[in-house]
Amino acid sequence: MQADQFNYDKYLRICEDIEERAKGFRQGEFLPVTCWTLGEGIYGTNSRDRDLMLNTQLDGITRTMEVETDHLPYLEPWHGIGVFAEAFGCPFEFNNTDAPWTRTIVRDIEALKRLEMPDIADSRMLQMVLATTEYFNEKTKGQIAIAATDTQSPLNTMSLLCNVDWLLLEAPEYPEEFHRVLGMITDLIIEFTKKQRAICTKPATPGHTMWSSDQVSGISLSADMLAMCGRDFYEEFAKPYDEKIGKALGGAGMHSCGKWHFNFDMVKSMEYCSIIDLAISLPWDPSPNIPEKIAEAFGKTDIPIHCRADVADIEVIDMLIRSDARMIFSLWWDDDPVVRQRNYDMVKARWEKYREEKV
Repeated sequence: MQADQFNYDKYLRICEDIEERAKGFRQGEFLPVTCWTLGEGIYGTNSRDRDLMLNTQLDGITRTMEVETDHLPYLEPWHGIGVFAEAFGCPFEFNNTDAPWTRTIVRDIEALKRLEMPDIADSRMLQMVLATTEYFNEKTKGQIAIAATDTQSPLNTMSLLCNVDWLLLEAPEYPEEFHRVLGMITDLIIEFTKKQRAICTKPATPGHTMWSSDQVSGISLSADMLAMCGRDFYEEFAKPYDEKIGKALGGAGMHSCGKWHFNFDMVKSMEYCSIIDLAISLPWDPSPNIPEKIAEAFGKTDIPIHCRADVADIEVIDMLIRSDARMIFSLWWDDDPVVRQRNYDMVKARWEKYREEKV
């Protein structure tokens, strides 16, 4: 879909209606239920062509708006997960079959010591993200919200720079050098995100994969190392940097694939944690989280839980609604709008039943 064919009036009306309903979210009076798509190939082969990316995403937003949803659609300039790693010198390549990839460049301490703070102006991929952001904003006349790029957390970016086995084994041996590089990555993320947001008439926050209502702030951090390392390691080599980003950018939205319940309490203790994102259903993740652990850790807290679920697990969804956590359910996409509407209604009915019982 071309930008001049998009129904901006419908988009703006839907966003206004959702934001009005969402005012009750923090008080436990509104349960967001979303089901959305940015189209095929967005997180893959479409990532090198910004015109194709924009047209595909506009088509995805149009399809999302076919039925009721509490999703606030946004565009996302997505050129792969390695854009910050590329700035530090990692080889970066697009391909014709999948997402772009980077190659690690650090396999020993001497290579780590050689890393220096990059200049955004000299980074091919960060400049590409900025150009795509500007293109999206110009083509849509600033009417559609635009998310930051898929921002990998400092430790995630470190795992792209370094051989992961070496990283996990050697970081405790050379903490000073690891903290030096993690600090540079953190400062680069903050500096770049401020530049990217300044280009957008309407920045979407937190952005990438997360519910981006005015009720939630900050930036989405892809922090998949939460599923790969224990609390002690993460608290030393990741938490301070995630918190620094959260402080600078209005909050840190923490996402990880896989099971990471062993780090729930640590994330819950983070300053500036504005939302978490995780999966509980197999369509979303081959190793989904344990729902009871989510309820145990986050029930009766104010941290929003963006939970990627499937209605096949409706009893689990029901249990999480009753946990009194600040749940947001992102339902697995179905191409049939009738099925999407049915799924939305099913979860909303569970929510209404729970509210009636409470009264």
